[in-house]
Amino acid sequence: MQLESWVQSLPDDLLKIVSIFAENSAGIWVVGGSIRQGLSGVKPNDYDLATDIEPHQVLKHFPNSIKTGVEYGTVSVRLNAGSDLFEVTTLRCDQEYLDGRRPDSVDFGTSLAVDLERRDLTINAMAIDLARKELYDPYNGLEDLRNGVLRAVGDASLRLEEDGLRVMRAYRFMDQGVGGLWQPDELLSAALLECREMLKNVSVERIWQELRRILSGVHAADVLARMESDGVLNIIFNGHSFDLNGQSSLQMKSSICPVIEARLAIMFRHDNPAGLFRDLTMPKATITRVSELRRFMGNLPNENDVNHLRLYRAVLGEGLDTQLACEFALDTEGVEKVQTALDQLQENKANDVALADGHWIADNTGLPPGIRLGRLKEYLHRLQVEHDVSSIDELYSMLNDIDWQDSDPSDWPQLRWP
Repeated sequence: MQLESWVQSLPDDLLKIVSIFAENSAGIWVVGGSIRQGLSGVKPNDYDLATDIEPHQVLKHFPNSIKTGVEYGTVSVRLNAGSDLFEVTTLRCDQEYLDGRRPDSVDFGTSLAVDLERRDLTINAMAIDLARKELYDPYNGLEDLRNGVLRAVGDASLRLEEDGLRVMRAYRFMDQGVGGLWQPDELLSAALLECREMLKNVSVERIWQELRRILSGVHAADVLARMESDGVLNIIFNGHSFDLNGQSSLQMKSSICPVIEARLAIMFRHDNPAGLFRDLTMPKATITRVSELRRFMGNLPNENDVNHLRLYRAVLGEGLDTQLACEFALDTEGVEKVQTALDQLQENKANDVALADGHWIADNTGLPPGIRLGRLKEYLHRLQVEHDVSSIDELYSMLNDIDWQDSDPSDWPQLRWP
C-alpha cells in the first residue's frame, strides 16, 4: 500500500490526537506493527505511537487518558472517556539490561534515531511522521518487509541478550499470516541458537503470552518445528515430552474453535502437561480444555452404533468439532466414517436437555436427595440421549424398566464418554 493512501485510511481519532501533539510542538510518530501491516496492505488492528515528550506532559494534553505503564513511558491516550485508545510511548535512550529480562532502568529521550536503534528487528525499527507523510527507515526495514526477511537491528546477539523474550518474538514474527512464513537471516539464525538459554531468565508469564500467539498463528506448525529444531521448545517445556506430529494437518472448521488448546492437546497427548501448564501460568480454562481433549483423544464411537454416536455428540457438545479436528490431524483410524455418520445423524428431539429433573424423579420414586437420586437422574438422561426420547411419558416407561430400587447405583451408566 502507498504511504499516502495508508495515512488517509487512518482513524479520525488518531489523526486528531496527532494534530494535538503537533499544536503543542511535540514530536509524534506512528511506530510498531501497524507500519508492518499497513505497508503490506493489511489493515492494522491497532496503532502505537512514539513521542518526544514525557508521560506527565502527555497526560496534561489528554486528561482522559489511562496510565497504562507510565514508569515505562506508556500512556493509553484517548480524546474522550468513551473514545478509542492509542498507546503513546515516550522515546527511550539506550538502557542497561542486567539480567536479560527487562531494562534495569528506563531513560526517556528526545531522539527518534536513538529510539529506533534500540529496537529488535528492522521491520520494527520504522516510524512514520504523519504530518509530513515521511517514513523513517534507517535500517532498511521496508526492504526486509518486501523480501520477507527477519533481520536484527545491529548486532543480532546483542539485541537478543538485551531481553531474552526477543528470542520468542523472533519466532513469532516468522509467522506473517497471509504474508507467509518468513525466515531469519544467517546472523539472526545463529543468534537464536546462541541466546536460547536467555529464555530461562524470562518470566513464565511473558513466555506464555508469546507462545500463545505463536500457537494461534497461520503457520504455527512450521514455527513450532523450527523451535523444536533449534532446541527452544525443550527449554520452554522444561523436559516434558512432546510430539509435533499432526500439527501441520490440523484444520479447524471455524475461526472461533480453540486452536491453541487443540495444538497443545495434540502436542502433549502422550504426557500429562497439567503441571507444566500451571508453571507457565496458563489460564485454568485452557488447562481444563486441553485435559478434556486429551481424555477423549482416540476414543471414537462405533460409526454403526447410533446410541454411541448420540452419546458421543451429546457429551462433547460444543467441543465436538475441535475434537474431530484433532482426530483428523492425527489420522485416527475410523474418524472419516464417524464424521460421515455424525453428519447424517438427526438432532435429538429434546436437544439433549434432560427431561427429568430431581423433583420429578423424587415424586415418581420416593427417593430422598442423595447419591442414588443423582445417579438415577444421570442414568435417565443417558437413556434419553441414546434412544432419542422426546417426552417425559416415554422416559417414565423407561424408569419402570430400571432396577433402581435394589441395584448398586455405582454400576449405573453415566452421561459420559467413553
